[in-house]
Amino acid sequence: MKSYFDVDNGVEYINLQPYLDIAYKDCQYYLDSSELNNISNTDKKNLNIHFILTQIFFICKQSKHKKCFYYQQQTDRDSEYKLVKLIFNSLPSCFIVDNQSFEDFVKKDRQYHAYVPVDTSKISWKRFKRFLKNQNLTALEKNFTKNNNVKLSLIH
Repeated sequence: MKSYFDVDNGVEYINLQPYLDIAYKDCQYYLDSSELNNISNTDKKNLNIHFILTQIFFICKQSKHKKCFYYQQQTDRDSEYKLVKLIFNSLPSCFIVDNQSFEDFVKKDRQYHAYVPVDTSKISWKRFKRFLKNQNLTALEKNFTKNNNVKLSLIH
């Protein structure tokens, strides 16, 4: 299951895992097809962040419903978790991390993660813009700040 829409709160819960798998495959394909075998770890990290953000943008532009992103933490994906956490620390959206599957979360624990609307007057894109600048990904900024569906999706 990729997503679940909570009708009572008007929030769409998104399972990040399938999208992260796509981002990883796209990144690997890009590295292989461009023959970028000897790039630095920093550049590889920035490429991974770029492809993850591209998937988040894809998710958000599909609808203007508020999104709450769910990440199933796994011990063999620690570096992926660090990247995802780095991204969501800069975005004004809800991010839930747990060890159980998305399906179990939706069935059992979703009601314990209550929807709390954010005061939209306190939301600023400065932290996200600074994050993109620090990662040399400023070209992605317009995707997130110019598209209304994306802005409405991320403001939780």
